[in-house]
Amino acid sequence: MRIVITTTLNNNLFHAKLTPLMQSCPDIELVVVSDRAGNNYERVTWVYPKGKITIFGRLFSRFLLLLKEAFHKDTKLIMAYSLVPHGLFAVIAAKLRRVPVFLHFIAGPAELHFAHDLRVTDNRIIENTRWPKMWEKIAHFFTLRADRVFVPGSVTQQSLLNDGVKQERISILHSTADLDKYRLPREDEIRDIDVIVCAQLRERKRPLFTLDVLAKLIKKHPNLKACWLGDGVMHDEFERGIEERGLRNNLQWLETDNVADFFKRSKLFLLCSVNEGLSLASLESMACGVVPIVARCGDMEFAIQTGHNGVILEQDAQIDDYVLAVQRLLEDEQARIKLSETARNEIVSQHSFASAEQKWRDILAQISPIKT
Repeated sequence: MRIVITTTLNNNLFHAKLTPLMQSCPDIELVVVSDRAGNNYERVTWVYPKGKITIFGRLFSRFLLLLKEAFHKDTKLIMAYSLVPHGLFAVIAAKLRRVPVFLHFIAGPAELHFAHDLRVTDNRIIENTRWPKMWEKIAHFFTLRADRVFVPGSVTQQSLLNDGVKQERISILHSTADLDKYRLPREDEIRDIDVIVCAQLRERKRPLFTLDVLAKLIKKHPNLKACWLGDGVMHDEFERGIEERGLRNNLQWLETDNVADFFKRSKLFLLCSVNEGLSLASLESMACGVVPIVARCGDMEFAIQTGHNGVILEQDAQIDDYVLAVQRLLEDEQARIKLSETARNEIVSQHSFASAEQKWRDILAQISPIKT
């Protein structure tokens, strides 16, 4: 089965999205139309603008490439991860080609509802528009024309139902963790990082707010060791924030794709976002036994429950609320260890590659008989 995908994701997200799909059946061939070539995968072809086609610009050149791949004689399905613009392009191409189109809402309800607060989205088109309400209407129009919409959890599912999407067209399927890569530390591996943050430096992730949380924690625990994995458009502002708060000696900051090694060294995972779908970094950290302390947004509660395997704080939670949540678990080792065990078990049982593979087998079998 030849499946054409259009999206732009980082390498870690590509791994989480593509691997379970590829492993679900051996006769799948993926063609990924993106802005660059990704890592090498068996049966995955990367298509991206290069040469003369680039004269049409970053977005339109990718749309032309998508149309070319859509009209390949063996194409059976077109998919998009994120709605604007990839989902819009995918729907157009699929309708012209007369094949099914699947949309993946990785940002949760914010894929359709963003005009009220543009901080909930990282989408450059939406961030820069003067007409966010118009884009919401366009997004809604195209969503209703998808054959299936995949959502991170029940919150986004209910949001789509409220928007008029039929129940039978909605499926819960989200990023999952690679348990071969994200595992518990060995006996000789020490959890020497007290608090880890894995987040791009974008307004949606509230990096300066998070620095304020860390600064207040360090005043109470001068030897606290924190780590931040990620970079982004707020790089300079973030760097100034570290200096102004005097965090240089306590906070290690770097950008790396090798996040698993840092998760295995960490005790607590902190995420203070304005919006998430279901954070992949949260799931991967939990697979390593890290206890998540996160904001209530999107479908985060689909995997994290306060007192069971982590802590979820309300959107209006203040700096002191996060400080208290972190402090309690740093000072109560037994409580942290118990939550660590249930966090790992949650991922193994519900959010691993194996669970996603089985869902894909069931879904793709409805389109065309597949080998297993």
